[in-house]
Amino acid sequence: MKSERIVSICSKDTQLSFSAVGWGCLKYDASPPGRVARVREVIPIWDFETIDTADTVDDTGLLEIEPINELQVDKNVKLFSLIKINAPGYNLWLAQDANGAIWKLDLSFSNITQDPECLFSFHSEAIEAMATSPLTYLMATTALDCSVRIYDFASKNPLTQMKFKQGGTALTWVPRIVSYSGAQIAVGFEDGVVRILELYDPKGLTIFAGRKKVPDVDIFLKHVFKPHTAQVTALAYERDAEVLATGSKDQTVFFFEVEKNYKPIGYINTPGPVCQLIWSSILHPDSTLLIFCENGYVLEAPCPTIKEEEEDRDVVSYEIHDMCLKCFHFTSVKSKILRLIEIEKREKQKELKAKEREERIKKLIEEMGEDAEKEFQEEEEEEEEEPLPEIFIPPNPSPILCGFYSGPGKFWVSLFGIETQPPTEDIEDPKAYSIENARKKREHDKLMKEMEELKAGKREQIQALRNTFWKLIEMNKELPEHMQFKRTVSLSKILITCNF
Repeated sequence: MKSERIVSICSKDTQLSFSAVGWGCLKYDASPPGRVARVREVIPIWDFETIDTADTVDDTGLLEIEPINELQVDKNVKLFSLIKINAPGYNLWLAQDANGAIWKLDLSFSNITQDPECLFSFHSEAIEAMATSPLTYLMATTALDCSVRIYDFASKNPLTQMKFKQGGTALTWVPRIVSYSGAQIAVGFEDGVVRILELYDPKGLTIFAGRKKVPDVDIFLKHVFKPHTAQVTALAYERDAEVLATGSKDQTVFFFEVEKNYKPIGYINTPGPVCQLIWSSILHPDSTLLIFCENGYVLEAPCPTIKEEEEDRDVVSYEIHDMCLKCFHFTSVKSKILRLIEIEKREKQKELKAKEREERIKKLIEEMGEDAEKEFQEEEEEEEEEPLPEIFIPPNPSPILCGFYSGPGKFWVSLFGIETQPPTEDIEDPKAYSIENARKKREHDKLMKEMEELKAGKREQIQALRNTFWKLIEMNKELPEHMQFKRTVSLSKILITCNF
């Protein structure tokens, strides 16, 4: 400020003024009459001169100043940024709303002050799902900001929106077989609820592309039910639109009979959270449902049979136990492929070395004669082969993003990210071997292994001699007494006599 003061605002609705220079920069509108505006749901206006000349009257350092004006923007508005519009003679501002809007505000507070005007409205959180109308130029979106919005992309205008208490996580447009006018959408929410919403007169919205006139559109609730206990992640109508399938992170897929106001048919359990549902097209002989789970599992389920009301009356649970499911599980094959590539590479290297060896032997035979091959074998040293890459399967498979049928009995799957490699083991032991000592230890271990193999061979020979000795003793006992050898007879004489 001109008086070398700094005005700042804290989160406790308190405006602070510091008598210092160079601590920062504050943007304010200094055009007469000077005012300082603070951004929130209600915008208060303070007189600039009053703040500039303010001084405390006691040692507390506090001075209470009442705003000269306040502007109520709207309900459920969270403004967090203001920008002055450079228009001479007007005190107009653009305000950004954290709930997804841009407002034009008139802060002149005169007799001709304009009311706050919402210029744009949009989602304030991540958009989770989107679908287009099968009939007209409409698009529906839902997001975690607890709203469902309808857009007309022919006229490039938003049409209407509907707010809820939970964020939307899945959305699909109801087929025309169910709603001939293409006026219904199915939306899944974070709390496991599924709502069927209907648009008012959507057919009359678009007759040609690029129109400018936008009629009034409204949304109202048609059906609501709660099949899941967690976030709904997928919605899919069967190819004849007789059955609606809903998937959720609670690891279940629920089926509904569309014709009878979405009467529950039953549900099945899945090995993981469901991320997508795809029904087979009319090109397939049977109507089947592909269920994609985040943890790498894919299930193929047939269309459930719709029971009569009399059969369904005494059922205790909606769980379907007799449905025949096909299960596919995808794991990493990267390490196996790398191992096979390494084996092929080494086989080619061995073939090249064998050819080079034969050529060298031929040259040595021509130069040195028949003894050349023996000398070549003595000179040649066997090279130690490095161990093949280990087969590594990550404990957590790559999550499935999406998939689709490519034909009867065939489907494609898209996985997320790059397959993880085996984690690098850190050297934590302070007594770990150095590189040189590790090499010496490897040679020592190799020598000890050879000695152990030699000792094992000697033990086998000794055991064979023992078996032979005991066999001879048994044979000697079976002979008549006058023909038996005495224990003092040499073993070599016995072996010669018995032709061993």
